[in-house]
Amino acid sequence: MNRLITAVALLFLACVPAAAQVDPCKLLTPAEIESVLGIKVPKFTHGSVQGSNTVTCNGDAVKGMSVGMMYAPPKPGDPKIADHMSWIETYSRDSAKAIGAKLNMQRFGSSIICTQLITSKGLLGGLFNTQCYAVKPPNMAAVTALVPTQQAMVSMDKLRPLAEKMLGRF
Repeated sequence: MNRLITAVALLFLACVPAAAQVDPCKLLTPAEIESVLGIKVPKFTHGSVQGSNTVTCNGDAVKGMSVGMMYAPPKPGDPKIADHMSWIETYSRDSAKAIGAKLNMQRFGSSIICTQLITSKGLLGGLFNTQCYAVKPPNMAAVTALVPTQQAMVSMDKLRPLAEKMLGRF
């Protein structure tokens, strides 16, 4: 499952390299995740998105769910993104279209945007992912819940409070 979270990270944050090192494993506590999702994540593993400096934190939970967090501030010399929320929307739509996935998206105010990605059974064995981004320009962070079936998907409304907590921590 950690590989699938990394694949999702590549789809949505690979073009946003990181410079300052904020530890994504410290953006949310296991207790906060458990209180919202109702699952325990016994251990987190640090990682990064190949080809960028985006840092990740992944953990496997019960029933095949994986939870991940990512942090991506710009690095010196990166092009300026005028509207981060619109950039996430466009990039998410383009990425989903490129892999033939269904994408649901919703904005919550001016700093939180959530997506649900649903792929077909043939692609990646079926990928069911809910991801909420916390946007504080020029930085972005995301929390992801990846599950093995569409029925087990976490709602955007349920994941959004975790993104809101992350927003105040970077």
